[in-house]
Amino acid sequence: MFIVYSPEGRNFIGSDPARKVDAASKINPVDETEFEETMMELDKDLPERTRQHRHTHYALNQYQKQLDAVNDRHVIVSVGEIMTSPVITLTPQATFAQAWSRMQTHSIQHLPIVDDTRLVGICSSQNLLRHVIINETNQITTPADRLIIEIAQKEVMTTMMNVDVRRAAFVMTQYRIGALPVMSEVGQLIGIITRSDLIKRLAKLPPLEIYA
Repeated sequence: MFIVYSPEGRNFIGSDPARKVDAASKINPVDETEFEETMMELDKDLPERTRQHRHTHYALNQYQKQLDAVNDRHVIVSVGEIMTSPVITLTPQATFAQAWSRMQTHSIQHLPIVDDTRLVGICSSQNLLRHVIINETNQITTPADRLIIEIAQKEVMTTMMNVDVRRAAFVMTQYRIGALPVMSEVGQLIGIITRSDLIKRLAKLPPLEIYA
């Protein structure tokens, strides 16, 4: 499941809408004569149906063996297995300079912004670089005292621990984002998964299956 956190609340992404079920139609009762004739027909065909049943049972067993062999080779990895935890975060009162310093100190590219325990945004190194200023003497300057919440992304796509990493990778590609904060069932930030985490997992054995 993927959830977007924003100042307006949470929006669930990817859930299927409820499907309508048609009302059941009325079934006429079967009288005793029709039932006896049906049973006689079934008894006449019993040897053939038994042979077909044995053949079908054998085929299903062989198919199940093939599935078991495939499942033994393919490893499904969840977000919780490769996420980074605990998460390095910022408060909304942090400044541009503090955000840049923390990224450099910890060699990270993304900083979730947490107000008390509530996720209110996320800041990436790209967000910071977009606000770098080149002055008249061609020197780089920054709005060092500007609050980080003013330039952060306030709608944050998130995920949960039990999500398959292949789905997480698809969402990150689809929405062109470099990180997904990982939330608990009660909406607490418990981890983060980045492109680097996905690349590290792809480089390990056993190999990660490409298709679901």
